[in-house]
Amino acid sequence: MFYLESIRKQIRGKHTSEKSDVFRESEVLSILVKYLKENGWRVKEQIRVEGGRIDVGAEKEGRILLIEAKGEDRGVNGSAEMNFQMGLGQVMSRMKHKAEYGLAFPSTKNFTRVLQKYRGSFAFEKLGIYLVPVKRDGSCQLISPIDVLKFLEKKEG
Repeated sequence: MFYLESIRKQIRGKHTSEKSDVFRESEVLSILVKYLKENGWRVKEQIRVEGGRIDVGAEKEGRILLIEAKGEDRGVNGSAEMNFQMGLGQVMSRMKHKAEYGLAFPSTKNFTRVLQKYRGSFAFEKLGIYLVPVKRDGSCQLISPIDVLKFLEKKEG
């Protein structure tokens, strides 16, 4: 009995430390919302829109920005790629309103690798999608669709 309890504690301890390294969607959302509010945006979360829900709606000076947020599930590249692709699909399926659209994601090595696949692609500009890399230090960047190509060229592989 004591032996099994010891193993459970080790497993829980290991699992907990692994989780802390993973940059989850809830953390991305929390940082994003705080950043937007600090920069003068009125923010609402989990907004029902035609086609589903969107994670964040922000309004400032007559602009409306709808942002889908994604995070890491396991902290591995395959998970980051799947989540990024899913986020793009969600954004595109909700582009039914006169608004600007964005995809927020953790600024991690895994997501940087995913972004490399989009180097030279005009997709974000053509679709009008902002990229919003979110850092654990609380900073975010709103990269306009016309600046995405430059941003991707700066990202190291």
